[in-house]
Formats: sequence, C-alpha cells, structure tokens
Amino acid sequence: MTLRLAIVEDEAPARARLKRLLDMHPDVELVLEVDGLREALNGLPQSGADAVFLDIALGHATAFDLLDRLPEPWPLIVFATAYHEHALRAFDVAAVDYLLKPFDDRRLAATLDRLRERLAETDPLPADEDVRRVKAAMPDPPEPPQLVVHDRGRRVVVPLEDVVRMASCGNYVELHTAERRYLMRTTLTRLAQRLDPARYLRVHRQHLVRADQIAALAPRAHGDAELTLRDGSIVLVSRRYREALPEALRGR
Repeated sequence: MTLRLAIVEDEAPARARLKRLLDMHPDVELVLEVDGLREALNGLPQSGADAVFLDIALGHATAFDLLDRLPEPWPLIVFATAYHEHALRAFDVAAVDYLLKPFDDRRLAATLDRLRERLAETDPLPADEDVRRVKAAMPDPPEPPQLVVHDRGRRVVVPLEDVVRMASCGNYVELHTAERRYLMRTTLTRLAQRLDPARYLRVHRQHLVRADQIAALAPRAHGDAELTLRDGSIVLVSRRYREALPEALRGR
C-alpha cells in the first residue's frame, strides 16, 4: 500500500522537517504541500490524498475553517500542531491522530501505522475484484433496524430508514439523514457488513448510499462517476465500485 499524503502547514521550517521525516518511509508519497487555507481548498479535493497532515494555525485562518469549507469526501485527518488545547475539537472531527510539535520519527511512525490500519479497514477488497460477484457470494447480513450514536453525551437512536447515505470519517462513520448528520464510532466496512448490500451500495472507499435515493449518475474521467441523490447531494463513485450499481444506472 502506498500512502498518498498531503501537508497543510504555514511554517516553512515545520513543512521541511515533516517532509524529511516522511522521506524515511518508502511507502509514502507526498501528493500536495500547501501553506494556507485557499491553497488547501483548491488543491485537496483534486489531490487524491489518503490523509492530510494539518496544522491548526494557518495564518489568519485555522484548520477548522478549512474543514468547514472543504467538500466531502475528506481525506483522513492528522493534526500536527503546537497547540494541545484543540485536541478535544479534533476528536469531534474524527481525526486519526493528534501530533504535538516537536514530534520525532518514532511518534510519526505510529501515526503512519494508524493510517495504514484505517485504510486497510475501509478498503478491504483488491482493486481488480468484481464487487458484485463478491457481494453475491456473501450470506445476507442481519440488518439493524436502528443505529445508536453518541451525541453530546446522549445516546441517540437513528432509525436506519432515515439514513440516506454514510461516509467514512476517520474513526467514525457519518450518518446523513434529511435533518442532520450524526457520527457513529465504527468503520464503514464494519457497518457495511451489517447492511443489505442490495439496499446500501458501496460506491466508493468512503461512501455508502441508499439505492432508492439515487436520482442520477454522470460519468467522469478515468471510469469514475458522480451520483446525485434525491436530496441534491453529490457522491463520487470510484471506478472499482461502479459495477455494484444497478445496471440501469451503471452507464459506460
């Protein structure tokens, strides 16, 4: 597995040091290096990064300003910062790790291991596997009628029939309903194993959508596609999962 990483850091010495540490890991590929909010907003969605190392302070903006404006799906998030007081908020956005500067290679290596584990969990099938055939060979999993999430210290029951789509978000899955978004502490792969694969379609390493909510599909470059759901939201479909779509929508 190659780790495709991005760095968003406004201090040149800190960027240079992180790059030197990452260069010690042969399976790491740096696909984006930017120093501010605008550059990150322009570059991250097209970078194909698996994860982003993100500083809290970005000039006059913050990492959380970036995340508020960054379109989904997000890469996995690792905060690399000198500010320990933001750790709780980092938990709210399901960061994979929170590195306090200055950190050494041993600490960075542990973070990279966490990223590898998370990517292995959310992308378990070989790229050349026929997804529909694999799903058809699996026994029907028990489908939970409702999902239980923790929200501001409370246990909240979310009826499965209310969930339109689900998105991987670090240690969590985002459950999107017509009303709001909930965070559930699990991985997308584990949750998908509990759902009916004919009803909830895996369309991307980071996305599950409810089949009856698909309104349209538009082809994109390199065999990828873009789904429009009935609520107007847009979800990317990767080439390797496109065959899992209903035949009428699959297109060419």
